[in-house]
Amino acid sequence: MSARSVALLLETAYDSEQLPVAEDAAGQIYLDFEKAHKSSRLSAGKAPEELNFRFERLRLVVALAFVKAFTRLSNNEKSVEVLELLEQALQAKSTKEIDKVVQKKIAAFDNLYHEIFVNEQREQLLGLFEQTLDAASKEELDELIFEGLELMQDINWEADKEDDPDDMEPLDEDFLKNL
Repeated sequence: MSARSVALLLETAYDSEQLPVAEDAAGQIYLDFEKAHKSSRLSAGKAPEELNFRFERLRLVVALAFVKAFTRLSNNEKSVEVLELLEQALQAKSTKEIDKVVQKKIAAFDNLYHEIFVNEQREQLLGLFEQTLDAASKEELDELIFEGLELMQDINWEADKEDDPDDMEPLDEDFLKNL
């Protein structure tokens, strides 16, 4: 994958909304991770704090993209909490700080799965999000970025807005009584 792929994933997820990082910052997060990854391989395979921190930041950006895309498709208010939590964690200056931010509001992740109507693309996005949280290598994140880009290109972003049950007129109570 490339820095541009990460930036495109985030841009696609957020569409015309303001990104959680500057446009070029998402790509820079990937480049910073690649640099730390190469440096770590050259230093006898040690996993320094810098590599862990850069990996966590990349994972946060990918997770943000999947949760934002899910939020756009589902209009799930609970997922906004997760977005805010991930954005706050992205501002952290160390791996320990990221963990502290996430642990403080870990229950927000459970809320992603409440009030979800069955929808294959939403399920796929949440699956990619879960896999992102479980990812432990550059190769896994690269594959998730690729899968996310493919999925987001196939999503009809307007279809769910048209079929949103909240946007439908309520049924007439008299009509319901006569059934």
